[in-house]
Amino acid sequence: MLSINHLNSLMEYPIREVEIPHLHRDDSEGRAIPVNFLLPPGASPQRPAPVMMIFTGLDGYRTELAVWQRGWLEKGVATVVVEIPGTGDSPAAKKDPTSPDRQWSSVLDWIDGQVDLDSKRVVVWGFSTGGYYSLRVAHTHADRLLGSISLGGGAHHMFDREWLTHVNKLEYPFDLADTLAYKFGYGDLESFIQEAHKFSLVNDGTLDGRCCRNVLLVNGQNDEIFPIEDLHVALRHGMPKSARVIEGRKHMGEPESFFVILRWIHDLLGLDGDIAAQMKLLPSRTKY
Repeated sequence: MLSINHLNSLMEYPIREVEIPHLHRDDSEGRAIPVNFLLPPGASPQRPAPVMMIFTGLDGYRTELAVWQRGWLEKGVATVVVEIPGTGDSPAAKKDPTSPDRQWSSVLDWIDGQVDLDSKRVVVWGFSTGGYYSLRVAHTHADRLLGSISLGGGAHHMFDREWLTHVNKLEYPFDLADTLAYKFGYGDLESFIQEAHKFSLVNDGTLDGRCCRNVLLVNGQNDEIFPIEDLHVALRHGMPKSARVIEGRKHMGEPESFFVILRWIHDLLGLDGDIAAQMKLLPSRTKY
């Protein structure tokens, strides 16, 4: 059987695992942030590539979301796929609502130091639970991002007791509330429910602060993973944002949501607008 490293070496443009130094870590956190990195062949100090930072979801790790990287390479965009706190190889402290801020600071510092990357054109795309973090980073790192997309992410009501006590019976194929409890560092659901609202982007004032100029919120109208009301909460707080609700679709609004987001990114980065060609390079679906 071929090893993963050997299979990667057979790719025309191999995806590299990079261990980014976690320079902003606190004493409880790991020293490195592993990411999947793919640089377009034409990138150079004279022509640095824009950067797509992809935040993974609750159970879609960087090995899965690597399916997006070749498509962005074909558009001349570098990709950095990074796992959110409490999942995969993220070193961030699970229970600390501010730990993602430190993680993103370390990743963005690394991007700043890469001469082949254009640190003035960094766009974040968060999938599902990663959308919660992409909405947060749009505010905590407003001056360091050109844009940020939250696809299917929550913000506030996702932490309500009423939601968390019913969500296990809805769209997610497993016990979502218990999985979220573990992800946020709690050994049982009730302990998580009692403290969950410390993660709310409303309660901590995040949504009422400054955000980067270009923020897009997208979700399915009938989402049963995170309440669609959270999209409206984000629109009612702070600076104006763009949004699209996909009627008749559940979590993340697939597949229509992908076309909405890709068009938005192509316009933001001045790309060629050939969305169909990019989607053809996507070998599998991503969810949750």
